[in-house]
Amino acid sequence: MKPIRSNELLYLDKVINDKFYAKRKDVETEISQTAQAISDKASKHFPKELKVDSKLKTLNQAYKEYADFIQTKERMENDLRTKVKNLAEQVEEHLDKYKQSRNWDVRFDSYDIRDDNPVNYFERAMREACFEEAKVKATKEHKLHSLLNSQQEYAKNILYSGGDINTVNIELKKAFNDAEIEFQLPKSLTQISA
Repeated sequence: MKPIRSNELLYLDKVINDKFYAKRKDVETEISQTAQAISDKASKHFPKELKVDSKLKTLNQAYKEYADFIQTKERMENDLRTKVKNLAEQVEEHLDKYKQSRNWDVRFDSYDIRDDNPVNYFERAMREACFEEAKVKATKEHKLHSLLNSQQEYAKNILYSGGDINTVNIELKKAFNDAEIEFQLPKSLTQISA
């Protein structure tokens, strides 16, 4: 039985870290792509799911009224600005309740009437929230995501088990295969010395 030399141990440790890091990046890319696809499909219906679609329609109408009369009398402009602001605050408050309960990392409170149509602003923010939810779902459903951490720990346990190089190599090969990571060692690391 040939023990693992320190340089082999360091090399295998680096290989494990590099391979799992690369696979984790690939999985994160897949998750983001899946989440984006889910988000793209769901974003059209997301306001309705949040029961804010009628408020957005009302807000959009108010904004259109505001934009149409922006160059009219100052009184009309101020009245409509107030109406939009109040409706935007209602939408903001409504969405903030969802933000808190669903733990979104999205801000709904930075709308400024001088910037853009409030519906565009809130829809953009809701698309972000929809993507966050879709990413969580895609992460939970991804078959390798949760397996990677346990398989990396398993590979480290094999490496530091104190076993001989051949046994460690066989077991590491199994661990990498389970994680769907290609793993090859040079023949010189597995040859038995005479």
